[in-house]
Amino acid sequence: MLVIYSLVPLYSQDPSVRADPEQEFNRMRELAAAGDYVAATETGNRLLEENPAYYDVALFLARVYGWESEFDSAWAVLDPLLEKEPGLYEAFATCADLAYWEHNTEKLDSCAVRASELEPDSAEIFDTYKTALQHTLPGTRTPELFAFYSYDHFSVPYHRNWHMLTAGGEIPFDRGKLIPSLNAGYHAGGDYPGADLQVNLDAYLTLGPRNYLLLGYGISPNGTHNYFPGHRAVAELWQVLPAGFALSAGLRYFYWDRHFTYLTFSAEKYTGNYWFALRNYLFFKEYGASASFYLSARRYFSQVNDYLTLILGYGTAPDEPILVVSDLDRLNAVSGRIEYSRPWNSRIRLLAMAGYSREEYADRQYRNRIMFKAGAYFRIIR
Repeated sequence: MLVIYSLVPLYSQDPSVRADPEQEFNRMRELAAAGDYVAATETGNRLLEENPAYYDVALFLARVYGWESEFDSAWAVLDPLLEKEPGLYEAFATCADLAYWEHNTEKLDSCAVRASELEPDSAEIFDTYKTALQHTLPGTRTPELFAFYSYDHFSVPYHRNWHMLTAGGEIPFDRGKLIPSLNAGYHAGGDYPGADLQVNLDAYLTLGPRNYLLLGYGISPNGTHNYFPGHRAVAELWQVLPAGFALSAGLRYFYWDRHFTYLTFSAEKYTGNYWFALRNYLFFKEYGASASFYLSARRYFSQVNDYLTLILGYGTAPDEPILVVSDLDRLNAVSGRIEYSRPWNSRIRLLAMAGYSREEYADRQYRNRIMFKAGAYFRIIR
C-alpha cells in the first residue's frame, strides 16, 4: 500500500507552555510505535489541549486514529486544522492519507488537489494515490467479518426455493487480502429437498501499483446433492492503464459431473465518482462457443464502500451471486441486478442486492427468476 508520510518540524515551542511538550511528543510516538495506541492518543489529546498550536501533535494524533480506523476521531482532530491553516501542506497531505485509508473519494480528491497546489512537485504522488484507490477493491487496514442471506426462486420446469447463508472474513496483509468463506445452501419445497456446503478461499494479491491478481479455490464435500460445484477455481489478472482505464483477463472453472471452464475478459473505466465495466465470458460447449456479456455501472457517494451498482447481462455465464448446477441447463438469459452498499457507522457496512432474469431453460420455453441478497460487513477494531 502506498503511504505518504510527511511530518517535519512545524512549530517552535512557546517557552511559556507547560511541561516539556517535545519530550511528551517523543513519548507519544514511542507509544504508538510499540502498538499502545490508547496511551498514545491519550497523551496526544492531553498535549494538544495544553499546546493547541503544536501542529505536529495534531497531525500525528490524526494518523494514529487512522491506523486504528477511528476515522471520526481522526477528522475531529484534523478538520479544524485544515480550516485554520489553509496553507499548511502537511495538513492536506495527512488528510489525503486518511481519506485513502478510509476510501473516502471526495475528501481524497479535495485534499490532494489542495496539497498539489501548495507543492506542485507532489501532484504525481497524489495522482498515483487516487489511481490506486480507484483500481483496488474496497478493503481496510483492519480485518472484516461478513454474513449474508441469499434467496433464489423460479417455478418452471420445477419449483426452486434456494436459501443460502454465507459467512466469512477479509483478512488484509502486506500484499493484499485473504477471503475465506463458507456457503450453506438449502433447497426447500422441491421433490428432493436437501442441503449442500461449499468452502472457499480467495485472495487479492497486489503485484505492483498498477497490477493485482485474484486467485481462488472452493470445494463442496457433499457428494449426494451437488448443488454447489464439487470444485471451483478462479484466476484473473488486472492491468491498470492511464486515464482511469483498466483491463483484465482470467478464467472460471467448475466441476460437477464434468469440467466447465469459462474464459473472461473485462474493460473498465473510472471517471469522477463513476465506474463502468464491460465483461465478457466465453464458454466452449459441445456445439461451439457461447459468449455472455455483462455491463456494470456504479455511482460512488461519500466513499468507496458507499455506492449503487446496476448490472445488465446477456447469456448464461456464472457472473451471478448464486451458482448451482441447474444454471448449466439454461440456453440463454437476459438479466438485471441492482446492488447497494452503505456504511452504517465506522464498524458496520450494509449491503443488499435484488435481481431478475428472463431465462430460456428449453427451446423457446422461458421462465422468470428472482434473486435477493442482504447482509453486512463488520470491521474488527482493537
